[in-house]
Amino acid sequence: MNFLSLPNVNENLLWKPDLLILGTQTYNPHPETGTISVSDAYDIVRRWNAKETYVVQYSGLLDFEEAKNQWFRGPVKAMTTDELQGIIDKHLQVTGDNGKFRITVAKEGMVWNLKEREQKQTQKQHLASSDDDESTPIGKILEIESLQKYVLKIENMDRDHKLKLIVEDRVNRFDFEFVRPTIDSKSGGGSDILSAQPVKGMMAKGPELRMELVPSESQKESSTIRLRVSKGAKKDVFKDDIYVSNTDAQRLRRYIKANFVFGTK
Repeated sequence: MNFLSLPNVNENLLWKPDLLILGTQTYNPHPETGTISVSDAYDIVRRWNAKETYVVQYSGLLDFEEAKNQWFRGPVKAMTTDELQGIIDKHLQVTGDNGKFRITVAKEGMVWNLKEREQKQTQKQHLASSDDDESTPIGKILEIESLQKYVLKIENMDRDHKLKLIVEDRVNRFDFEFVRPTIDSKSGGGSDILSAQPVKGMMAKGPELRMELVPSESQKESSTIRLRVSKGAKKDVFKDDIYVSNTDAQRLRRYIKANFVFGTK
């Protein structure tokens, strides 16, 4: 895929691709090439939640121009394929979310193995199914990738009676903390509604949380997480319906049940 920008494109359609191939002629941004750079690719990979990416068409010749700036910190020459791969790997070690993203510099004759990809996906689904087994212990942290544009990470900080919630979309990252998380007793003995109270500071009070899991009506449909983070009755800090697979919905239900207690009426 060669592009410098994608005006009027619904990026929801590009969320979580099986494989992403990006044309990148330089490491540093050089719009005159008409393509993105490798450094631009880092942001795109995260925005689209692309686990496996290949970069092609790299030459790096225009990166020599950065050598004219004595304050510039970064590659200032064309690199070999192995050198470029080393730079990318070092960058992802720091910013790649513990191996969540992989970027490979394509070489001549390289073939992407769909069968190997499918095997890895089957293994991942098997692990997710294991998470649904009530006999399997579940931890304090849960991460869920939605079917559209969100990644949710929930952490039960039970030593401090706190709940940490991170919501990321293509552009933004919302980082929230709450206290006294409880399962809403109005959920009729289930574990589909999670509430948490605001953190009170010296000068202000934080937002409160309401997270409701709405199951699908059939096994073929997706489930919905109705997430609202608000200050008071009217001011929403974050509010949206987040669509997830039924497997992830089951994981979330188990996580809530295992980590939190029922509130009082």
